[in-house]
Amino acid sequence: MYDFDTPAPRAGSGALKWDLRGTSFGNPEALPFWVADSDYMSPPEIGRAIREAADRCVFGYNLVTDSWRRAVAGWIKNRHDWEIDPAWIVPSTGVVWELDQIVRCFTDLGDKVLIQTPVYDPFAAVVKSSGRTLVENRLIRDGGLHYSMDFSDLERDLASGVKLMVLCSPHNPVGRVWTETEIRRVAELCEKHGALLVSDEIHWDIIMPGHRHFTAGRAGTAENVIVLSAPSKTFNVAGLKCSYAVIPSPALRRKLECWMEARHMDSGNNMGLIACEVAYTRCAKWADEQNEYLAQNAALVREYFGERLPQMGIAPLQGTYLMWLDISFTGAGSEQVCAMMNRAGAVLNDGARYGDDGFVRLNIACPRAQLLQGLPRVEEGIRRAGEKD
Repeated sequence: MYDFDTPAPRAGSGALKWDLRGTSFGNPEALPFWVADSDYMSPPEIGRAIREAADRCVFGYNLVTDSWRRAVAGWIKNRHDWEIDPAWIVPSTGVVWELDQIVRCFTDLGDKVLIQTPVYDPFAAVVKSSGRTLVENRLIRDGGLHYSMDFSDLERDLASGVKLMVLCSPHNPVGRVWTETEIRRVAELCEKHGALLVSDEIHWDIIMPGHRHFTAGRAGTAENVIVLSAPSKTFNVAGLKCSYAVIPSPALRRKLECWMEARHMDSGNNMGLIACEVAYTRCAKWADEQNEYLAQNAALVREYFGERLPQMGIAPLQGTYLMWLDISFTGAGSEQVCAMMNRAGAVLNDGARYGDDGFVRLNIACPRAQLLQGLPRVEEGIRRAGEKD
């Protein structure tokens, strides 16, 4: 059994999530539940491998090895039932960074790029900063906060001349794990209307019991789909800067590789490649146990607020470790609610940044004691925001 109860010593270490509490949020003692990384330690196997590499004291230029490619391909086959050629993998230093390069490589200035809101806010930032035209296709939700796609609306948007669609799967922040039927329908519509489907699947290993991730790589044609992922969320190694695109199409793959080579973009961090290979070949049990732990944390959150704030809706968590809380009953905007939480001692993300002002996002990837300490602070902030003058 791995240990997820012992907190990692992150405060004062330069950790963005912890060390911005005072300067950005005005409360250096607040517990952070915002940035999507975890507050327990990464698998010990990764730490040992990096220490061994560091002890060799060789930090020169590196190649992307065949063993790394085989490790990534093996993980994808074993975890996601998708058999790929290791040559399809294009490494990079981060999913958002690679998405930015893909948008610039495969679309022109002014072209339409579609995202499904509410969604991870860098998607919109990438589209806007690249000079492309943002198309927002809204997800729909029922009274129980179960989100789904409006396929009629999606087809209308794609038919308007969209060149590229960015899919978030599993979805951040609403927690959906899209079904095989849904993913296949998205791929069919993109192919029908000539849009390249780029699927951000960085959370694809973090799946709650009773759900199964279906990768877009198994749905579309080779000419139609690019899948992005990384070990960063699963194993908490985002700071090591290692991600990858899986591109079955030789033409698409070569175009992106040429684009990156022309801009002198290399494979990134030696230690990130080592961490990725070790994670994918030695740490499957850790990933499984983490999912079990996160499911228990999610149940705790539901039980706590079910008793203390039953009027607050919580979207069903199917995947990721990010819970989507409906605070619209307070009558306050999400930025105001988050400000009240900061004062009470908890930092969450406000939903407005993702495209829905009535929500906040809670990261539950932390030791249970930290979550138990933080939930009353979250509750206090919500109650304060809902108080009338």
